[in-house]
Amino acid sequence: MYWIKNGGILMYFILAMSIIGLAVVIERFIYFKLSERDSFNKINPELRQLIEKGSVKEVLLNNQKASAARVLKDILIQYYKSNSKDPVMLEEKGKESAMAQVPLLEKHMWMLSLVAHITPLLGLLGTVTGMIKAFQAVSVHGTGDASVLAKGISEALFTTAGGLFVAIPATIFYNYFNKKIDETI
Repeated sequence: MYWIKNGGILMYFILAMSIIGLAVVIERFIYFKLSERDSFNKINPELRQLIEKGSVKEVLLNNQKASAARVLKDILIQYYKSNSKDPVMLEEKGKESAMAQVPLLEKHMWMLSLVAHITPLLGLLGTVTGMIKAFQAVSVHGTGDASVLAKGISEALFTTAGGLFVAIPATIFYNYFNKKIDETI
């Protein structure tokens, strides 16, 4: 509360952005932990052996939540639905199914990007408004009272720091999740 009080009105916006960013980070961690923990490289070895043997009918992928397993399941369904076993058609089905998984992987990432990009700008805006207040106070009260000048500079520094405290972790998590998305894709 001390930071918000001393940082001015823009600190409320920075606080809101931090809450949004934290919510997205928590949601993405939960999603990747529960849904994407079984990547294609970690698909059950028994499943791999069944596929390699050609015993595709025995493959049960319903309990697999990973995107790669969903794509594989769609390919296998297409394999048994179609009369022709054309590898090009199966590859196209795989690409189509993979493209359908991308929105699930990228869900809410735009908000995390927004937080990472907007909060430093809010901090900079707070810096500018704080400095304007400081110079206006000096023009009204003169340079005799340093506390008048210090209040505006303090507000400027609080918003700058607040914006950076939110933007730096948001940028780190945004890049972390983008790396996980790229690996999954």
